[in-house]
Amino acid sequence: MIKKIVLVLLFALPVSLMAQDKLGYVNIQEIFQVMPDLTEIEKSIADMNEQYKKELDVMYQEYYAKAKEYQDNLNTMAETIKARRQSEIVDLEKRIGTFQQQANEEMQRKQMELIQALREKILKATGEVGAESNYTYIFDISSQSIAYHSPKAVDVTPLVKKKLGLK
Repeated sequence: MIKKIVLVLLFALPVSLMAQDKLGYVNIQEIFQVMPDLTEIEKSIADMNEQYKKELDVMYQEYYAKAKEYQDNLNTMAETIKARRQSEIVDLEKRIGTFQQQANEEMQRKQMELIQALREKILKATGEVGAESNYTYIFDISSQSIAYHSPKAVDVTPLVKKKLGLK
């Protein structure tokens, strides 16, 4: 009888140890799409885009005015004035190109900054849920990554390295 009890305990022990590990999953992308902050981010980026568009329109108006003036007076201009006006138009084209590139980079940087802040907010909430509910791991199924892992989780890297004979 005692042997049976010991045998049952031996088999039950690993099962009870495994039962302590709680696994869960979350779809961060789904949460991200319904966050009210996303609307604010989209509005902020749209406003920024509108500002850049207005500035670009001013630059294009200046460009078209200079190009038209150049075309209208081409036959009556002295060669040095022609060269200077051509240089001004080329310089303006370069400034427009540079401005467009910088505006695109700035908008991308701002969008990434705002999205990262929102992602961190979601991950923080996921971590709080994980800690409060005693989860060992919570997986993000939208990116196939780990969204939360408990400090109690065991890093088996040293064991794998040892198994492979690595230091």
